[in-house]
Amino acid sequence: MIKLDPLLTFVEVVRAGSFSSAAMRLGMPRSTVSLHVRNLETSLGVRLLKRSTRSLSLTDEGRKLFEQAGDGLAALTSALDAVRNRPGILGGLIRLTAPADLPTEFLSTAVAEFQGLHPATRFEITLTNTALDMVGDNVDIAVRIGARGSSDRVERRLQDIAWRFCAGAEWIRRNGVPNTVADIGNFISPMPALRSLLEQTVLGGARLPDASITVDNQLLSRELVLKGGGVALLPEGLLEEHVSEGRIVTVLDQAIHATTRLCLAFPSRADMVPRIRAFADHLSRSFHGKG
Repeated sequence: MIKLDPLLTFVEVVRAGSFSSAAMRLGMPRSTVSLHVRNLETSLGVRLLKRSTRSLSLTDEGRKLFEQAGDGLAALTSALDAVRNRPGILGGLIRLTAPADLPTEFLSTAVAEFQGLHPATRFEITLTNTALDMVGDNVDIAVRIGARGSSDRVERRLQDIAWRFCAGAEWIRRNGVPNTVADIGNFISPMPALRSLLEQTVLGGARLPDASITVDNQLLSRELVLKGGGVALLPEGLLEEHVSEGRIVTVLDQAIHATTRLCLAFPSRADMVPRIRAFADHLSRSFHGKG
């Protein structure tokens, strides 16, 4: 009879792409991960993974096992996890991702408060501007800019984000105020995915200028604006203090047609896990200052 732990470990190794990453996700030593996989291979009498010092790949038998076992194990793990917790007591790991440049005060407050209420919960938080695959990357909850509706996940609106074209006061003195978006020189552009979202929503289909600098971080874009690097399109909330101080000037307000949405997203299957649903509710209340 095949034990469940080695099979779970094997699936996590394939999803993580390495023994080390799987060990971090599972919270166990790398040697234990390796032992689980070796024991599984011994039990089955086949080799599941081809290993080298730098990479690993699936054998044909490993691929078949992963494809057939992955979804079933995810469902079984969720069922066992839900049963394991005593009524009224939440515990287990919550995997959370949010944009790298999102102001983190509300997030840190929500996590600390929730863990204080439910000490048996643990968190794995990834701050990245890459939109992770919620199923493939095993994410429970994601804070994201822009509604990306999908049948396999639930999205909850946190707030609408207003955007403004902005430039440093010194840059404006040197170059003047642009009359149209097309007149902008030295445009500090976001990466293609966010750029496309802003063009389609905030600008109502208009095209942003060619980039002189492309940045994957809005906080860095703001610093470049402050240093006189050019014009950027940034969330209004990141600019308020510097606008009031006169260090940043907003321009081209007439070009702004809409806001974007800051969303809380989590897979629909997570609704069956009490800790995920409870933290989603808590995070939403914390964001709106009600909890």
